[in-house]
Amino acid sequence: MDEGPGTILSADDEEFLTELSDYLEILGNSSRLQILRLLEKRPLDARSISLEIETSYENTKKHLEKLLNAGLIIRKPGLGRETSKGVHPAWEYSPAPGMIQRIQRDLGVFSALPVHIKAASLHDRISAVRQRVSTELQACGKALLVMGGEWDGKLIPLSAPCVALGRGGDPDQPSIPECDAVSFPESYRSLTRISRPHALIRTRNDSCVIEDMESTGGTYINGKRVSDRDQIALKDGDRISLSMGEFALHLVFLDAGAPGEMQDA
Repeated sequence: MDEGPGTILSADDEEFLTELSDYLEILGNSSRLQILRLLEKRPLDARSISLEIETSYENTKKHLEKLLNAGLIIRKPGLGRETSKGVHPAWEYSPAPGMIQRIQRDLGVFSALPVHIKAASLHDRISAVRQRVSTELQACGKALLVMGGEWDGKLIPLSAPCVALGRGGDPDQPSIPECDAVSFPESYRSLTRISRPHALIRTRNDSCVIEDMESTGGTYINGKRVSDRDQIALKDGDRISLSMGEFALHLVFLDAGAPGEMQDA
């Protein structure tokens, strides 16, 4: 599912809800996730895929068509499996660039949307699909989703034990011991520079905590300012703001392994 600039989606729009339901149906199918997992290893033609997932060629073609229409895979001319009649041209399928990251991003956006009561039934489906994708595609379970500004829609995996968040641009940017540094563009100029991080996120025992590093603009969780050097546990769907105002940075914490409660509109 594609969005224009600004990640503006209407959670109570009938057409959007229909498209969202269709997207969840595509990703909620175990055979299609099997196909995506296979294609992550190497390109394959439809007949080879059908043999690998042990389903009919006709059903495999239907699955591939849905994945193509969703923009999750691409195809190009190649050669099929060798048969008694030789090798013949066939479409070869492979993942679209950044396919897993895109799925994570899409599902993260959907889970973070305020959803009106008529769409409440979709929340459980979103959570279930997020967990399945995280498990079956071995996607990073924890990530930050940027909401707004130059990096709007960017997904930042939290795969390191410590991640430092701050604004880039230092000519001699020092390394931060035992931390991966995420340097946001200069356009988020309310942030402290990465040489003295605005905030740290640490992963401990499969959970994440955030700590404000005595920043000028402050760190906010769901609108509430975090005290300097306090370590606050993060939950799936938490809104993180590094400073407030026009040049601040707003993020959503995503944890597909422990999906949170639906946010009311």
